[in-house]
Amino acid sequence: MKAFLPLYLEGKHMKFPLSVLLAAVTAAVFATTATAMPSVDASGKGPGPYPMDCAKAKDKARCESRNKDIAACKDKIGDEWRECMHLPASTAKFTPPKPRDCAKARNKEICEAHTKALEACKDRTTRIEHRKCMAGQLPPRAP
Repeated sequence: MKAFLPLYLEGKHMKFPLSVLLAAVTAAVFATTATAMPSVDASGKGPGPYPMDCAKAKDKARCESRNKDIAACKDKIGDEWRECMHLPASTAKFTPPKPRDCAKARNKEICEAHTKALEACKDRTTRIEHRKCMAGQLPPRAP
């Protein structure tokens, strides 16, 4: 009967060397990683972004335009691709923010400087032009 009892019941514990345990854990990790990896053939896809689903986009026209650019630039790589994709900024109309009431502001000097900058930049029609103008008008912030 003693021959059939497992070793741990007899008080003789089996000791595995650390290298055997490490090899077993490594094999288990690689086995789960290999099953978790998708089995999609990515050889047909080139570098760069892939077209987006415009149904969920905020600006559907911009999304569709971007998808057209992606399709047009799909065969280019490196600097050619960057030049192809980085088109001029959008010329969408932009309404600049309205000045705040500086009477209620914590720092009236900053509020007044911001109001003057808004007044100087009110003729800018795109968001990028407006931000550049505001950055040039406002004094640099103290650290």
